[in-house]
Amino acid sequence: MSSSTPPPSGGSPQQQGLGPQFPGQGSPLPPAPQGADFGVHPAQQPGGFAPQQAQFAPGSYQGGPGQQAPAQKPPKDFVVAWLLALFLGALGVDRFYRGFLGLGILKLVTCGGAGIWALIDVLIIIVTGGRDSTGQQLAGYDRSKKIAWIVTPIVLVLGMIFSSVNAATGADDAAVPEPDEVVAAAPAEVEDEPADGAVAEPAGAEVPAEEAPADDAPAEAPAEEPPVAAEAPTAEVPTAQQAMTAAVDQGRTDAESAETDLQRANVLNERSETLCETVPEGVVQDWIGTVETVDANGEGKAVVVVSIEDDIEIGTWNNAFSDISDNTLIEQGDPLYDAALDLAPGDTVQFSGTLKTGSESNDACYYTSNLTEVMSIESPDYIISFSDLRTVQ
Repeated sequence: MSSSTPPPSGGSPQQQGLGPQFPGQGSPLPPAPQGADFGVHPAQQPGGFAPQQAQFAPGSYQGGPGQQAPAQKPPKDFVVAWLLALFLGALGVDRFYRGFLGLGILKLVTCGGAGIWALIDVLIIIVTGGRDSTGQQLAGYDRSKKIAWIVTPIVLVLGMIFSSVNAATGADDAAVPEPDEVVAAAPAEVEDEPADGAVAEPAGAEVPAEEAPADDAPAEAPAEEPPVAAEAPTAEVPTAQQAMTAAVDQGRTDAESAETDLQRANVLNERSETLCETVPEGVVQDWIGTVETVDANGEGKAVVVVSIEDDIEIGTWNNAFSDISDNTLIEQGDPLYDAALDLAPGDTVQFSGTLKTGSESNDACYYTSNLTEVMSIESPDYIISFSDLRTVQ
């Protein structure tokens, strides 16, 4: 017969095999929760005992996969890079903008590789779109490439035209005054002195004057020799040079008498045919001329221009851009460079070389650097690659 004594509060009779054992009643660890009472609040379980279990309070998750990688910088703008390369490419500004600092400094020091590097960079940017130092394509290329293709050739052509105009104007203005001043001043002094001497000598006794001519005659004979020496270079002017001068003079005469623009334009055709016959293959051999210009371009190469007649000049290009394919500028270390160092405007020189071949848009036989047809007729400027330069004593 069972006891009617109730079990102590919070537990059950401590009999082996009867009911679950709770903490402190034989097992060092709490039993695993079982049955439908798992998860119920301790107050709602029989006996008021709740199994010990970890309680987790809800909260925000504060972990993560790791530190987020920094975002890549946006690419440089195509329009800005293109305009910098077009107008400031010789200073390397476009390379600095795109992040190529080393190449930008090198481009600045070399003046854009004498213009060639700057031109190549412009073409690369408008054809391929260009990239910045991170390897990204420049932004906005597809939207602006058509404008770049149209504007770039126009700017380059205008630059060539302005450069040629400045060169032609500077050469003509610098060369003309010096010969005029020398010719005008020298004769005036020479003519005045003999006039005074001629008046002073007859004032003396006439009898001694008759005996003097015998002594003066030898003195007058040497005086006639300098004019002969001065005329020697004129006598040595080659036939081909005389033919070029005659062809240019004839062209000027025909242009003045022309009644229509067609007749005036035909003057260059006739002159070209004459020059092709009289100066075959553009070979210039021992021609005589007067030095008009001795200068240097931005790279230190020599620029030499010689006049063979009034308003007929033969010389090198005066800038590296125009001379890219012709190589007429005289480089340092070349024997011609040393010869050019001894020249000065007004010197008489004997020179040789080869004239630049013309084209359909220019003088058909030999190229002239004049910008207009009228200038080419009136004062042609021929381009030559010198092979020899010598001062005529």
